[in-house]
Amino acid sequence: YVIKKIYIYQSEKGAKMKMIVNGNDLSNAVMKVSKAISVKTTNPILEGIKLSVRGDNLTLTATDMEIGIEKTIACETFMEGDIVVPGKMFAELVKKLENENEVEFFLEEANRIKIVYGDSVVYLSSLSADEYPSLKKNLREKWINLSKKCYKDAVNKTVFACSTDESRPILKGCLFEVKGGDLKCVALDGFRMAVAKVPLISASGDFKMIIPSRALGEISRMLEEEEGEITIVSEDNSLMVEENNTVFVSRLLEGEFINYSQIIPTEFITEVTVNRNALISGLERATVVAKDSRNLIKLEIREKFVNIKANSEKGNVNENVQIKCVGKDLDINFNSKYIVDALKASPDEYVNFKFVGEIAPAIITPFAGDDYVFLVLPIRINS
Repeated sequence: YVIKKIYIYQSEKGAKMKMIVNGNDLSNAVMKVSKAISVKTTNPILEGIKLSVRGDNLTLTATDMEIGIEKTIACETFMEGDIVVPGKMFAELVKKLENENEVEFFLEEANRIKIVYGDSVVYLSSLSADEYPSLKKNLREKWINLSKKCYKDAVNKTVFACSTDESRPILKGCLFEVKGGDLKCVALDGFRMAVAKVPLISASGDFKMIIPSRALGEISRMLEEEEGEITIVSEDNSLMVEENNTVFVSRLLEGEFINYSQIIPTEFITEVTVNRNALISGLERATVVAKDSRNLIKLEIREKFVNIKANSEKGNVNENVQIKCVGKDLDINFNSKYIVDALKASPDEYVNFKFVGEIAPAIITPFAGDDYVFLVLPIRINS
């Protein structure tokens, strides 16, 4: 081991950074941080991954200025240093090195990095790390602590309803409303809305923040296990989560979110209880035909069944699903995708489907409890 160390120092005298790392650890770390590499930028340094060697640790960092991910793994350090490697190429390369026990790195003069594995050598051009932006991690003003399971539950029940419309950026995220020991997560895109409520373990107080849907998805992927807790910290317009030597930061969306509580109806003319999977299956079969008509389906609600209809130039579907109905008969049109998305986000065997009228929003709620509310706008057909 000592002879090997002396050999490395003697053979790489011009190096400015030297370390050895396990190939599988490196591959896993790069896979995590590469999701934050910028793909559309005028600043080439944001297309790279920063490698920082300090003590016995290698820290990899990537950011596109909207989100940033930092992952720290163990390494054998011979000389500390920093460099930025080309992100996409580096990620593809180290994926092929995950079976290597030792991968050696030498940062040479002129910012050229030498990578040695087995009897092979790769050289990559690199950039100085001096201009690489640092992640804002010293956040402490506001925070919430909840179980990982509750976090994933809230996000899974809402994030599908976030908008993708660039003209309404505030709707590209979920509202996190912290109040009275609970977290309400809200998403809407102008055609549908999803609201989920989960309990918190603790919080710094009552507050609101709007988190981009992309950030919520990346945090969910960070949480490899459902056991345990997660703490989300925010300050100014930034958010941070730390998990298993991985730090995730994101900017928050700024602006006023829609007053969602005023949108949810409270009085109904028709209320239906239905088996969730049976309704999903019927709607999905109808959607096969309805694709040519922009997923337009008609629900004819009667006392003991709902008739699902879909028509297009290529065919039609007419299918009955058993229900329990209280109230008036009703015919109403929907985009089937919006209803299916909402139903798939529910964990319950049975759900309640409540209607105000043929041109008013309908809501889906749990058979028991108030853990979530899904709202879907109907499609108005001109006669």
